[in-house]
Amino acid sequence: MADFSSSLDATDWRLLELLEQDGRATYRELAAAVHLSPAATAARVQTLEDRGIITGYRAEVNPAAIGRGTGAIVRLSSSNRTNSAIEVGAKIGRQHPAVTAVYSVLGDCDLIFRVNACTIAELDALVTDLGMYGTTTTTIIVSDLLEGAISRPCGTDPDL
Repeated sequence: MADFSSSLDATDWRLLELLEQDGRATYRELAAAVHLSPAATAARVQTLEDRGIITGYRAEVNPAAIGRGTGAIVRLSSSNRTNSAIEVGAKIGRQHPAVTAVYSVLGDCDLIFRVNACTIAELDALVTDLGMYGTTTTTIIVSDLLEGAISRPCGTDPDL
């Protein structure tokens, strides 16, 4: 994927911020916020989509509101990091209803699973299944301190 970040101007970054906050915002609302016409705003958004910068729009669901309030991160370290171990882990992740993301990573583990379980028992069943493919480490999430974080340009001062 090409890196278009250097070609994005302040208006593009503002549009990204606004759409990350509300993907259902109208072109009229966006246009008012970035001081462009709705047609020019629509063209900007279309360009961001065409370049693959905006990859989709979706609803954010509160896991606790649908009974999946037990958030966790499960790390799987396989004794032999092979494609088959990664494929099996990814397959378990796709099949298990509590898994919301699976990351293949470099570092002290091979796979990281983002989990929203209904109960500790459901989480335990997943961890037990994953344990057949390596060593697991589970961390229960108490709260999300960056919920709704917005993308920022590279080189942005984190203290701003």
